[in-house]
Amino acid sequence: MALLKSFKQITPPGSIVNGPPTPPLTADAKTSGRVAAILRVFEGCKNGYPPSPWTVYKLSSEEYEDLQRRLKDDVELWRYVDDKVRYDYDLIGSKLIIRMTTTLHDTFASELVTAIKKGFEDLKKNQVKTRPFIDKISSVSGAIHFEEDGKKFKHVPDIRFHHKDAAWPGVVIEVSHSQKRKSLIDLAENYLLASDGGIRVLVGIDLEYKKSKEAGISVWRLKTSPGPDGQPEGEVVQELDNELFRDAEGNPILSSSGLELPLDNFAVQALSKGLPDCSVIVSPKTLCTLLAEAEKWNDKSILLEGVMPARIKRKYRQRTPDEQLTMSDEEKVREEERRMRRKTEEADKSYCEEGLSAQASSQDAI
Repeated sequence: MALLKSFKQITPPGSIVNGPPTPPLTADAKTSGRVAAILRVFEGCKNGYPPSPWTVYKLSSEEYEDLQRRLKDDVELWRYVDDKVRYDYDLIGSKLIIRMTTTLHDTFASELVTAIKKGFEDLKKNQVKTRPFIDKISSVSGAIHFEEDGKKFKHVPDIRFHHKDAAWPGVVIEVSHSQKRKSLIDLAENYLLASDGGIRVLVGIDLEYKKSKEAGISVWRLKTSPGPDGQPEGEVVQELDNELFRDAEGNPILSSSGLELPLDNFAVQALSKGLPDCSVIVSPKTLCTLLAEAEKWNDKSILLEGVMPARIKRKYRQRTPDEQLTMSDEEKVREEERRMRRKTEEADKSYCEEGLSAQASSQDAI
């Protein structure tokens, strides 16, 4: 794909001058530890022990494919992960990210979707020509699947709006926090470049500051220019860099533009051509109201505030052993890791013996 050239370059580690050659380890030998660790995390999620909200693992594309195969071999775990666990695979950055959302983020995202849909309805009333276009836009959940040079990867955005006639969602919104914030530029490049610009805009809404109530918006779009061979080249540009819509005390910053989404951003130009020049706008005041409500629901879910029912005697059913994580399950993972370590050690030993043999032959020849 031509646009792959526009991804930011990743600097390789420095070479070891005059150092010994690296033994040719097999991909399976190198990947087992990471894959097994991620499988254990997925098992932990299934058994009520989730990781932190944004957990990142280095993972090559071969390791990711191996992870998918092993997951599918365990039908019960595969079904759980596919249904309950949100995770991304970043092919360009060679990393897997497990997302564990909070009540705050999920509630804010849900209310923001409602506000954007209200904006659609306002446009349909005031701009009659927008109705056929808007009527084909839906808020869709789940993963977006990409492919680069025959290798597949996916991202699971917080919010996306998809026109029924478009291959890609036009607008993607990520509700970020301190850990996730650093990954937004990578997400922007993956979304916008790997879709060839089919995803028109990525919006990042940053909610969490540890000692402040500040909240801001960042926006990335794709900029294209003619390439030397006539094929368009694209790069991602940041048009808005964490513009605050709420101050440290939690008050709306009325000078902020809030969230402004041009209607033609909701689909590729071939579908949005001819639309009136108009936008869906969620004001800073509205954003602050949505965020304040989400924070109240988050506190309520943690503190169990509100009217409580009378206590009952709780009679749980007897759980069968195969519904729980057993020692034999963990032992299988450990045995697999031991098998891979043995395989790695054998490869290292074989390589060293071949190297010593070759060195001896060379000295004999001299």
